[in-house]
Amino acid sequence: MAEREQVTRTSLAWLLVAQAIILLPHSVHAPLWLWAGWLCVVVWRWQIFRGAWSFPSLWVRLGLMAGFGGGLVMSYGARFDMTAMVGLLLAGFILKLLELRRRRDLLVTVYLGYFVSATQFLFHSGPLAGVYGVLSLLLLTATLLAAHQSLGNVRFWPSIRQAGWLVLQATPLMLILFLVIPRTGALWSVPQDRRAATTGISDSMSPGDIGELAQSNALAFRVTFDGEAPSPRDRYWRGLVFSYFDGRQWQPTERQRATHFMSWREDDVRQWMNQVDPLGEPVAYEVMLEPTRQPWLYALAAPVSWSDDIGVGQEMRLQRDDPVMQRTAYRVQSHTRYGFQRSGLSEWERRQELQLPRDSNPETRATARQWARDARSPSELIERLMGLYRERFRYTLRPQTLGQHSVDEFLWQAQEGFCEHFASSFVFFLRAAGIPARVVVGYLGATHNPLEDYWTVRQRDAHAWAEVWLEGEGWVRFDPTGAVAPERIEQGLDVSLSATDGDMLQRPFGADLPFVMQLQLRWDALNYEWHRWVLGYDQGRQDAFLEDWLGGADLWRIALAVVLTGASLVSVLLLWMFWRQRPHYRYPADRQLARLERKLRRMGCPRRRGEPLTALARRLGRQQAELEPALIRIADLYERVSYGDNRAALTDLARAVTAFRGARTTPETPPA
Repeated sequence: MAEREQVTRTSLAWLLVAQAIILLPHSVHAPLWLWAGWLCVVVWRWQIFRGAWSFPSLWVRLGLMAGFGGGLVMSYGARFDMTAMVGLLLAGFILKLLELRRRRDLLVTVYLGYFVSATQFLFHSGPLAGVYGVLSLLLLTATLLAAHQSLGNVRFWPSIRQAGWLVLQATPLMLILFLVIPRTGALWSVPQDRRAATTGISDSMSPGDIGELAQSNALAFRVTFDGEAPSPRDRYWRGLVFSYFDGRQWQPTERQRATHFMSWREDDVRQWMNQVDPLGEPVAYEVMLEPTRQPWLYALAAPVSWSDDIGVGQEMRLQRDDPVMQRTAYRVQSHTRYGFQRSGLSEWERRQELQLPRDSNPETRATARQWARDARSPSELIERLMGLYRERFRYTLRPQTLGQHSVDEFLWQAQEGFCEHFASSFVFFLRAAGIPARVVVGYLGATHNPLEDYWTVRQRDAHAWAEVWLEGEGWVRFDPTGAVAPERIEQGLDVSLSATDGDMLQRPFGADLPFVMQLQLRWDALNYEWHRWVLGYDQGRQDAFLEDWLGGADLWRIALAVVLTGASLVSVLLLWMFWRQRPHYRYPADRQLARLERKLRRMGCPRRRGEPLTALARRLGRQQAELEPALIRIADLYERVSYGDNRAALTDLARAVTAFRGARTTPETPPA
């Protein structure tokens, strides 16, 4: 009894390996001293197993607990967030090693390990995290199996093979439960560390902001279109609108900030929709947005329908109630050809879209007023300004530093810049000429992944453009960057910059190697499908799946499907077990010999152990004379097949055994 309660060497070794694998993903966010503490505890635990050291006393254990607790306080401070709680759990998992006296202690540690291994999904959610989770599950299960081995039968590698077989057997049940258990949300909606979200476009824009963001290759969002993707000139992913300018920085006005709320109210949505005049056919698509720490979302203008959990704000802005702290998927339908607010601007809207800081950029103000007097229409003035950009300006990521009158210096001196410089100066100039205008920020373009037919938008695609209100047309998009670098609109950022500026961009590893780029496309496609169909398998997708396969999501349909699927799996498993237990014959003729022996047993005269077929024929011939010739022929054919390698005689042997018949006889009394 005491022997069965001991911790075996194999189970301890598997536990240490499992701990190392489970703790490894946490090294990204957990303090490094935790690893040093784990190594010290592992050495102590192994020395205890060897008999060189003793178990720590109560005071030593209390000291270790205090040391680990103090380290956690120093590392995480007074905050009580998810990362700190995971660190506390890791510390308990490590210190539990020093309390392994009996097998039940080992089992408690393994059960705790199952829970700790699941915490990695709070920080990592890609397909590699899934593979890593399965590996942790295998190692912990191998530890459980090794813990139940007797001391006289300690084996290391068979434990992992048995664990793999158990996990494989449980996989069908896991898939069934994953597909039919009611969902409360997507798997990526678990609480995330607020610091883990990536920062993209912010709620203000200064010269150089977007140029700096464009140097990042980080993922912003992915898009899947239901049909054909819109043309490059229509791939403007609208985010925020800036109407207030303080001389250097663009940002929302106080009224715009006050309306940064979500609205599901039918009256508000109807009022907003009445201002949009859709033209042509809509474009339907799904966006998978990366964490941004911001509430606003990105969509093609003009959105006319969207997911139920999204609200609409001013200026065609979609957003959520809370900041996007985890990966978020939503559906939108947009009209890329539209008219917006054609009926006119209210007095306060006109003042808002004509606002300029007092006494700033006097040269631009004077020039704008002069061009406005010379132009016969706002369109003629805009075309003249576009011509100025087209003839004299240069598109670059290395613009000159601008001073107090940034627009004056940019338009009449530096004449080089990035998209935010062009959008800012364009809007300022038109406002100075008395034409309502505003700055819009978001993303321009997308990269197609042909392997899974989706589009990728990265931070390098960040862009700023302008909207101008024209009488009878409403708000119209103008992109002065297109006048300077039209290839930026059609082909993307890479081809629109000089070789010197291109060196500033963050390029993917192996961008010049087609084979490496193909591998990256495949890996990105795998990540996208994983997040879309595994982590994104929410209630909506589950309802659609059950509707397609079961005809509905009713409880009785689900229960019936689970029962039938379970019965089918059990039947397949039983058939496989029976198939494995079937007799194995060394020679083909042995199968026919086995058939003959079964017939003889039914006749009541089984073949004796080691009895030759000829002796069997003579013995049975004494009881039924007509059996002897048939058995002699079977014996002859058997010998020809088995020892004469006469494969043609195998068919004759099978026929002879099939034709063999005999009456049931009284068993012969064996000789004394």
